[in-house]
Amino acid sequence: MEYYKKQVILASSSERRIFLLKQLGAGFIVVNHRLQVEPQFDGSAPLGRFVQDLALKKAESLQEYYPDNFIIGSDTVICLNGTVYGKPKDFDDAFNTIKELSGKTHEVYTGVSLINKLKNVYRTAYDKTFVKVKPLNNDEIKNYLNKYPPFDKAGSYGIQDDNGIVESYAGSFENVLGLPVQKLIPLLNEYHLI
Repeated sequence: MEYYKKQVILASSSERRIFLLKQLGAGFIVVNHRLQVEPQFDGSAPLGRFVQDLALKKAESLQEYYPDNFIIGSDTVICLNGTVYGKPKDFDDAFNTIKELSGKTHEVYTGVSLINKLKNVYRTAYDKTFVKVKPLNNDEIKNYLNKYPPFDKAGSYGIQDDNGIVESYAGSFENVLGLPVQKLIPLLNEYHLI
């Protein structure tokens, strides 16, 4: 167990989050969170607060196993006209989500948490990015979903996909990938983790 004491733990197996955290130069290991059921947005708190709380719950799900470690949790959702979308349940759900997003601008919210039980550190932040999706017909949506499996992506799409569906965005690209690095860097610096 001594090995883990100097490591940051990323409570996610997302390839995009792993890539982004590596780019920051943080030494870390990946241990997927143990949150069994993810809460659904019910409108009782602002969406920014919701993603921070969910990121915190994901990190806290590992704190009993790794009390000496700093743990990073993260969660992403998108919002269009008050409707919140997470990861799709199936192909039809993904298709319907992208059909709704087609030709419109939506918001991407990503929350991040940094915790350490032993040091009593429980910090959260979030970022918001505006993304416009190209106008798409049904065949274009199906072709996109067949080329880029949507099941691990909030909103059923990836901003990084070649010849993808994103027309433009305003704000953080990394936030849409799933980790608000501009918000995470100050936290990591504060605790000398990068």
